[in-house]
Amino acid sequence: MKEIDRQAVAEVLEILNNSEKEITDKISDKFMRFLQENADKEYKVNIDFNNEHWDDTIKKETKVILALIYRDYLVPKEEKIRLLKEEKERLDKEEQELREKYNPDNLFKNNVTTTKKEEIEEIKEESNNMQMIEVKEDSWFMKIWKKIVSMFGKK
Repeated sequence: MKEIDRQAVAEVLEILNNSEKEITDKISDKFMRFLQENADKEYKVNIDFNNEHWDDTIKKETKVILALIYRDYLVPKEEKIRLLKEEKERLDKEEQELREKYNPDNLFKNNVTTTKKEEIEEIKEESNNMQMIEVKEDSWFMKIWKKIVSMFGKK
């Protein structure tokens, strides 16, 4: 486990140790052993339970573990089924959004089509705005003649 996860487990154990016995009795012994084995023994948990907003001081990972404990051990069976159903719907929705956003069939298809259309429109606009400019280049003898005239034209 990562160090942050071990610290979160230590916070969970601290919270459970400061909870009512009825709550901790509902949690399986196997899961409690898992928590005790994976907690960071050197991490000093600093939760002030006298503070009304003590839950703002705990790690995000701690909140996740507490939510799992709540869902799996503390709620009645009907509520657990409802929570699992809501979680599955949320995950399905997120997966569908990701599938739509990163669908390999549409990912390049739409962008290439849009890009090609934009390029064609730009070329059409540029060609409509272009005018033919006639460039007249003097022949070699006209260039020499103009040089001669410019030399004699000076006073």
